Amino acid sequence: MKVKFIIVVAVLLTMACAGYSVHGTETENFMRSGVMALAEPERNNSGIIIRVDLKKIHKIDLHGEYMKQICLTDNGSPVWVDEVKKVVSAKDQYVVQCKNKVLLFDARNGVLKTSFSGQWGPDAQFVGLLDTWVEDDTVCMYDMSRKLIFRNDLNGNAVDVKFVACDNSFQYLAKVGEGHYVGKRVYGGMEDSELNLYDENFQFVKEIGDLKIKSGIYICCPFFVCSPNEILYYRYFSNDIYVIDDKQNVAVKYYVDFGEDNMPVNPNWQDEYDCIDFINSSKENYATLVSNIYESDKYFCFRFAFDGKKCLGVYDKSSGKAASFVFTPSSSASLVDVYVFDDKALLVTQEMGKTCLTTISVDDLLP
Repeated sequence: MKVKFIIVVAVLLTMACAGYSVHGTETENFMRSGVMALAEPERNNSGIIIRVDLKKIHKIDLHGEYMKQICLTDNGSPVWVDEVKKVVSAKDQYVVQCKNKVLLFDARNGVLKTSFSGQWGPDAQFVGLLDTWVEDDTVCMYDMSRKLIFRNDLNGNAVDVKFVACDNSFQYLAKVGEGHYVGKRVYGGMEDSELNLYDENFQFVKEIGDLKIKSGIYICCPFFVCSPNEILYYRYFSNDIYVIDDKQNVAVKYYVDFGEDNMPVNPNWQDEYDCIDFINSSKENYATLVSNIYESDKYFCFRFAFDGKKCLGVYDKSSGKAASFVFTPSSSASLVDVYVFDDKALLVTQEMGKTCLTTISVDDLLP
């Protein structure tokens, strides 16, 4: 079963966007208006419903109109990026987490500014780098194997390092309120809470919410989205997007509905491995792995996997409508991942030792 799991993850998360016939950036008309009154969102007990019709998915050429591409370089040569685990935007810079290193690039030209690995001396190389996040004007890097959190400023200078000595270990952290963090628990029993509250020293405070941990499976970085008063959180193989407020209340804010392309839910499934078994054995394509979530005043955006490709979903808050997009790079390039920052979609591609970042405004995606 573990072998099948690895195969599914590799297909969904690293397969190139080949196989689509693209003719420019023509799309079916997606109506929106920047001046219209906010539409009353459709709701149920699971929050705002975002309906996505994948029969109308828009096919976008990465070399089309409005696209801007930069390639990551160091002294004019391509930067070797073994595996892109996560990309974070920070004040006109991109923080790129690789397997066991973190690199900082100028977002305007893709030039390498610094590498955070080894900034703390020869004994501070990452062993099990699990997550990277930007907090205020610092970059935080969590080495789960060594139970250390390294913090550097955006110029690459070391700020501090803290040892995490708690029994309730976490995989990912997000700051919520002053002096508190929410973390996803690594493993636990079937009745243990998935989300814990930690203090400013990353020590366990209490369990929060009613989400129960299942397998503790690790596929890719779950993406917390932070704002001053709340954070958004998603779970594997679930189309629910949760909101956690500054009082640590947990509730569903959005539900992404792919209609007939939703993966069926079986109440007898015990954990994520049952979901993976079903996907492996099914002859149908289902939209899965809603992740890389992003929210602004105008949009709620998310990445998902469909038909072996990474796609982007966009919910326009003013119109209450949703659209989906699949991107086609050059014939030999592989689409690694899809993000949205500052209302701009960021597409990460790799080709012949080069890692490139292509951006397009969400406004330009929605004609």
